[in-house]
Amino acid sequence: MSFRLYGMSSPNVVKILIMLEELGVDFHFEHVDLFSEGQFDETFRALNPNSKVPVLLTEEGQPIFESGAILIYLAERHDQLLPSTGSSRYDVLEWLTLQVATVGPMLGQLNHFTTYAPAGQDYSVGRYRREGARIYQLLNKRLEQVPYLAGDDYSVADIATLPWTDYIERQGLQKADYPAIAEWRQRLEERPAVQRARAFIADVQANDAKMFSQSSASARRRFLGLGEGSEEQA
Repeated sequence: MSFRLYGMSSPNVVKILIMLEELGVDFHFEHVDLFSEGQFDETFRALNPNSKVPVLLTEEGQPIFESGAILIYLAERHDQLLPSTGSSRYDVLEWLTLQVATVGPMLGQLNHFTTYAPAGQDYSVGRYRREGARIYQLLNKRLEQVPYLAGDDYSVADIATLPWTDYIERQGLQKADYPAIAEWRQRLEERPAVQRARAFIADVQANDAKMFSQSSASARRRFLGLGEGSEEQA
């Protein structure tokens, strides 16, 4: 039995796809239609009560949710991309935790307010753009000092963070302000596993766009965290 990954084209799913490709393990992808509220289906909620993707179903049939937990599980199971002991292990865990606790949530909010929020959200956009710039500056400074986030070696910290740096210009910031991030991204994007994951997610993204166009206004509201209002409110 192979791994089963439940997801769509979000950065948190992309990081798991990269990890699976890096490990070279077999997996089956289950596309969850978040735009038709598939994440709120009772069958899916039995896998993740938080109604979020990704979820990994292990070869033994155990569901694991939260992308950070999935990365640690896969790294430890296959003894790759996360040192088992010593200070280098905690270097990786520090930068992985930073991604899970800060990089993802803050840049995710910036993505939301720059992409989906109605006009008149200047305070929110400004707040998250400033925080986004601070985070990118932090990552850039780190990558001026070391080739990978945790130091000399590629790790789950890099895998976790890479997809969240895809949107710099869309967020109203300038790539040229973060040259060390650009060099790091180029190194990672040259990896065959990252290229395979990117090719895979391109098809998933196309399906997501189709699902979004076919979804109801109320389903889109719920997906965007705007409540379960009527069609007229969307």
